[in-house]
Amino acid sequence: MGNEQGSPKIESFSDFIGIVAGVKAVEYVDHTERYRREAEEKEARRLENERKQRVIEEKIRVEREKELEEERQREQYQQQRQREVELEKAKRKEEEQKQLQLEDELCRRRAELFDYKFGDKTRLQIEDVTQLRIGVFGPTGSGKSCFINTCERAVRKTEKGSAPDSTTGQEGTITLQDYLPEMFFHLVDTRGFFSYSANETVEFENILFGKLQPGDNIVRPVDGQASAQDMHQCPEFGQRLHGIIIVVKANDPRLSEGALKDYLKPVRDILRKTGIEPITVVTHRDKLTTEDDRKDALEQASVATGSSPSHTFFVWNYNKDKQHRDPEIERMVFDIVHYALMTAEQAVKIMKQKEKNRQEDEMMRALDGVSISGQVAPDSADASVEMFLRFLQKEYQWSTISVKTASSQLANDDITSVRLMAMCWRTAQERFPIDMKKIIEKELRKRGMIP
Repeated sequence: MGNEQGSPKIESFSDFIGIVAGVKAVEYVDHTERYRREAEEKEARRLENERKQRVIEEKIRVEREKELEEERQREQYQQQRQREVELEKAKRKEEEQKQLQLEDELCRRRAELFDYKFGDKTRLQIEDVTQLRIGVFGPTGSGKSCFINTCERAVRKTEKGSAPDSTTGQEGTITLQDYLPEMFFHLVDTRGFFSYSANETVEFENILFGKLQPGDNIVRPVDGQASAQDMHQCPEFGQRLHGIIIVVKANDPRLSEGALKDYLKPVRDILRKTGIEPITVVTHRDKLTTEDDRKDALEQASVATGSSPSHTFFVWNYNKDKQHRDPEIERMVFDIVHYALMTAEQAVKIMKQKEKNRQEDEMMRALDGVSISGQVAPDSADASVEMFLRFLQKEYQWSTISVKTASSQLANDDITSVRLMAMCWRTAQERFPIDMKKIIEKELRKRGMIP
């Protein structure tokens, strides 16, 4: 084989190796850097793909968790709503049950009032009492007429009452009127009272003792004019007032300033003598802004009228702004009427006892001038108050002045016997100094005259 021109001559193996090595030396290129970059880029792409995959997976996880949370919240809301619905349903059922019970109570109490006879409240047995009359007094604008209408609506379960709007309370002709005449007890409206006139004390007594009766006109003379009032001279026991309800307005400045208390002092004195404990009704509670103001109004009303705190009530009346029936108002009215009847029965007991004492006293005086005080033991229920106090004076060394003063004050209240003093002990005890009061209370209790 001939050598081509320009080709190297190969004569030995070493020549061949040399030729090959020369060729490789001429053709070899170093790709290490390129391979490294490609590897790095590949790794970077892999890492980027993994990162993107993680981002996608995280997004999917977050979305899934969000969906699960929303589902959980929806389920929780539905459960909460279901509980609320069930609670609301149970509450409505409870309220409905309470309303049914309240309506049942009102029906029962309404029926009891229609069936009421004297003695139902206190278990007293006085057979000749055929009617109770409860006078309702109050300044003009106090809500007295609204209160009477509210009582009528509650008792009769009607849409409105029959009492007219209050008069101006100025001098002139004022009519007494009975309400609830179909009941054993009557409410007697005394329109136009407490206008701060001196004539009212006399009028109050005349109404109280039955000398002025429903259907009569109270003629108030103008200044300089003599009164020509016609009166019943010998009224029957059933024609007098046996109970009193006094209506006052919570935001009346005369109440808060003490003017009403001063003005009603003669009324308190008269009621104490007769044994009547008044019931006080306070209207316009919503006009007072704080609980302290409301508490003060009740206390001031109790002091002004002479009623006990337990017989002093806030009342919500039916009026032109509140005409829809309200069972709570009716229950409140029944509470007030209950206490009015109870105090009226207690007053009748005292009145009857005083009447009996006077009759016995007159009878004994007619028999040879012998007084009843000389016929009984000094510590018995029929003894006179003065004799009883003098009996105790010997043991407890009271001063004679203290005994005479207390006896005189009780006599002014028509409390002349130990029995009457025990019956009227809540008010009678105010006539004694503290030390005497405690001892007398102990002695009365020891003799079983007071609980």
